[in-house]
Amino acid sequence: MRQINLVIALTLSLFGFCNLSAQDSPSNSLSKIYLKPYGGFIGIQDMKMQFVTDSKTTDLNVSSGFGFTTGISLGYNISKRFTAEVGWEYKKNNISISSNDITSNGDYASNFIYVNGIYKLPTYGYFTPYIGIGGSFIQEIDLDFGTGENGSFSQEGDIGVQGLVGLDFQFAERWSMNWEAKYVSFNKLNLLNESNNDQLKNLKYNPFIFNIGIKYQF
Repeated sequence: MRQINLVIALTLSLFGFCNLSAQDSPSNSLSKIYLKPYGGFIGIQDMKMQFVTDSKTTDLNVSSGFGFTTGISLGYNISKRFTAEVGWEYKKNNISISSNDITSNGDYASNFIYVNGIYKLPTYGYFTPYIGIGGSFIQEIDLDFGTGENGSFSQEGDIGVQGLVGLDFQFAERWSMNWEAKYVSFNKLNLLNESNNDQLKNLKYNPFIFNIGIKYQF
């Protein structure tokens, strides 16, 4: 319920701001609203965290390769240069966790709600580059390693920031290809075991994401 309320609040805030700015919007036959489904790749740097059980703390090293992302965003062109955007994104990576000479394989998955402010740079032919900044809200991050139900940890409700650069290629009146790279930064996360009182503490989570999508202008 908390996540649903947040989505509603973010969406109402986005369109309320857009309506106030309508006098500066571009004049053409297209709507100011677009929809953008996308998918891509995620990479995260090697991380360190602490496994806490029965007041005993063990340092863990986390290694990860590339994973995948998928998501969808809804945008509003406030003016020729400025766009507001709200979206949802799912991410998943395989990971390797080691302590001393013991290694365990696992994976993590997360889903985010985000809001971005975007500034479009001058258009070159059919190409429009842009830059942006925004905020991300973790609906849930789930990390599993080892075997059995005692190896599942999760957390929700953390807030981070993201910076992004992108490029639109308009190949039809309403359709564009989109390429976007972004970096997301969170404070260190503390994940709780879903079956007992164990914890994963001080997880540093700063993913780099590259997405490819299709943008439809209504």
